[in-house]
Parts: sequence; structure tokens; C-alpha cells
Amino acid sequence: MTTSGFDQDYRSVELTYSQGRFTEALQEGLTLLEGTALEASDPQILRLQLLLGHIHFYGLHQPLAAGALYRQVRDAASGGSTFSDLAGEGLALCQQSAAAGLDPAPPDSGLDEVRVEVLEELHSSGRDGEGLSRFSPEEEAELAKGRLRVVLG
Repeated sequence: MTTSGFDQDYRSVELTYSQGRFTEALQEGLTLLEGTALEASDPQILRLQLLLGHIHFYGLHQPLAAGALYRQVRDAASGGSTFSDLAGEGLALCQQSAAAGLDPAPPDSGLDEVRVEVLEELHSSGRDGEGLSRFSPEEEAELAKGRLRVVLG
């Protein structure tokens, strides 16, 4: 893969991450990492591994997986480099998260169902005699705020 091809693919991973499509960004990034012949200490690889660490930590809330990537960057980067510093900061955040017990379940944690319970029926004068709403969907959504509870598990 050429350097410009790598950069273009990297930007795609970065864009997907910035759009909040974390699982997709992770898959794209791992595919890019596996498909490159660059050395582990190459700045492009270090940059990609940092991004993958961020996807795990900030996007998927997986500090253990993020920590492994940050550790790889720290070990491969030259001491005192920006990559080494950023990896060290990421590791510190992962350690703080683990110490505080903030290792939430990954998105694919087996929660198969989301149950929504109505806490209070909406009794509105916004309904006509036939029970049809005179409110727009946006108004209905605003009226319903705070009246639903999502139960996971």
C-alpha cells in the first residue's frame, strides 16, 4: 500500500470515528493495520494505533483494549516523542478508569432486549374527539420527554 493510499484510508477511519460509528471505524482501522507492511515504529502505524486506542476508550468504552494499544505505541515510539507522550496519557486514563471501576460492558455484551415502560400516560387536550393527536410528531416527542423509562437487561 502506498503512503498516499494509507493516508486516504486513515482519513476514512478518522471520519467514521468522528461520525460516532465506532464499531465500523474499529473494523476499518484493524483492516488497515493488518493490510500494511509498515514497521511497528513507523509514525503512520503509531498514529493509527493511537486512533484505534481512542476508538476503544472514548467510543466503545473499552479501556482494557485501549490500554493494550496505547502500550504498543509507547513501546514502539521513541522516548519523548509526541506519540510516546500521547500513549502515556492514554494509558493513564485507562488506569484511572480501571481503578474507578469504569469498565462498562462492551456494546455487544449480550443485552438482547430493551424494554420501554410507560410511566405515565399522556392525557392531553391536544387530542380531538376521535383520539387523534392534533400535535405534530415533534410536539408529541417534546410532550413525551421524561415520561418513558428504558430498562436494559
